[in-house]
Amino acid sequence: MNLELSGRNYLVIAASKGLGFSVARELLREGACVMLSSSNAARLADAAERLWAEKLENFQTTVADLRNPADIDELVRETFNAFGRIDGFLTNCGGPPAGPPLEVTDEKWQLAFDSVFMSVVRLCRLIVPSMIELGGGSVLAITSTTVKQPIENLTTSNALRPAVVGYLRYLANEVAAKNVRVNAVAPGRILTERTQELDTALAARTGQSLDEVRSRSAEEIPMKRLGDISEFPALCAFLLSPRASYITGQTFCIDGGRVQSLW
Repeated sequence: MNLELSGRNYLVIAASKGLGFSVARELLREGACVMLSSSNAARLADAAERLWAEKLENFQTTVADLRNPADIDELVRETFNAFGRIDGFLTNCGGPPAGPPLEVTDEKWQLAFDSVFMSVVRLCRLIVPSMIELGGGSVLAITSTTVKQPIENLTTSNALRPAVVGYLRYLANEVAAKNVRVNAVAPGRILTERTQELDTALAARTGQSLDEVRSRSAEEIPMKRLGDISEFPALCAFLLSPRASYITGQTFCIDGGRVQSLW
C-alpha cells in the first residue's frame, strides 16, 4: 500500500531507540521527511548512523527533554524551521519509573506527570493550531495497554496513560471538523529495552529467572509469544498517513490479543 507520505513532514518524539525509532524509520521508508527527537544525544547519534546505513537520509535530529517546557518549545520551533510545516507527529516517552502505589514519591509522580501527560498537552498546543490552518494533519500517541487494564507495579503508567487517552479523545472531537485526526496505539508485550528492564526487575523481585518471567508472560497472551518490534510501526505509519483519513478518536491495541475488553 502506498501511504502517500512523499513530501510530508513528521516529528517523532523519543525516536532514538525502541518503538519510536521503529516508527521514524517506517515513515522514512515510506518517503516522508522526519525530525527525530530524544533526550539522549549519544543514542540519537547512533539512531542517525543506523538510518544512514539503510540509505535513509531525509531526516534531522534534535535533543529535547520532554519534562522541560522550554525544550519542547525549541523542538517545535526547530522542526518548523527545518520543514516549514508539520503534517503529523508521534508523541512518545520512555516508560515512567515502576513502583507500587503506596511507594511512589511526590517527586516521581511529578516527573512522570510532566513526561507522560504534559508533554502531550504542550506538543498539541504548539502544533495542532498550525494543522488547522493547513487544512489537516494527524496526531498519534504511543501509550500502553495500561489504558485498558492496570499492569502490576506500573502505578504511574496505570494512572497517567489513561489520562493521555482521555485528553486526546476529547481533542479529537474538537478538531475533527478541521480534518485533524487524533489517535493512539497501545502496545503490549513487545521485545524492547523497556521490556527487558521491566522483566529483569520482576525477576529480581520474585526470585524467578528471566526465562521464567518471559514464559509466564507469553502464556497470558493468546498468541503465546511476545511481539517483535518489527510488528509495531506499520499501523502507526498508516494512522499518521492520509490513507487513514476517516479514523480519529481511537486507541488501537498491538498486544497479541492480551487485552480482553470489548472496547
